[in-house]
Amino acid sequence: MTENTKPAPGTATWVRDGINQSAPLDSGLITHELYNADPIRVGNAYPHQRNYHGYYWMSAVAKHVWHESLLERSSLMWLDHTSDIVAIASQPMLLVNGNDVWHYPDFIALDAHGIQTVYDVKPYGRLTAKALAQFEWTREVCKTVGWNYRILTELPHQHHVNLTWLAQFRRPGHHPGADAEESLLADLQPDSTVGDAITLITAKSTPLARSHVFHLIWTGALSIDMNALLSNSTPLITPASHRQEFPHAHA
Repeated sequence: MTENTKPAPGTATWVRDGINQSAPLDSGLITHELYNADPIRVGNAYPHQRNYHGYYWMSAVAKHVWHESLLERSSLMWLDHTSDIVAIASQPMLLVNGNDVWHYPDFIALDAHGIQTVYDVKPYGRLTAKALAQFEWTREVCKTVGWNYRILTELPHQHHVNLTWLAQFRRPGHHPGADAEESLLADLQPDSTVGDAITLITAKSTPLARSHVFHLIWTGALSIDMNALLSNSTPLITPASHRQEFPHAHA
């Protein structure tokens, strides 16, 4: 589908298996499982472009998810780390209101509780009155359909640094095994640190032990303050506390 296509007002349009589909913006839309849709648009690369297109391998769903900016990639990392997502689609649909105003939400996801959430990603400094009005209309559409709606912006610097580092250990191959995880969690004390966990966990080498511990922090089996510098002396929170809210989300 191209942006010059003219879908009917008051509809959602999406693509699945290369076929364009559409439906009214009402409660029946939630049954179409748009978290399985193909991207309805994928931007073209060109010289000196300012946004970065690419694919992020999302461990929660074990597949690559397309993004059209580094901010979207950071948002995918945050969702991968904090949310129990079981399916997600990027650029999943085109929404058109009764006044022929168009909007492409950035993501829609299904979580383990069966809840569908639509996400828009926008730099905090670009949440203009026009953008917020568009998002408010999108929120009303989501309410009508039965979707949740979230706006995601930038993470604080240290949180982003920690998340980017931990994401390197998101793949299942970094897991120490169920027995080693259980033993570690039993041995940790209330004042244990990342360094303590590295020493305690069963592994063939210190580098391997580090990868195991970072993976367990990624999965939430262990938890840290994501806004604190990550080092051997970083305190661990175990059992893991509830995950932190997105700092600039308008939920």
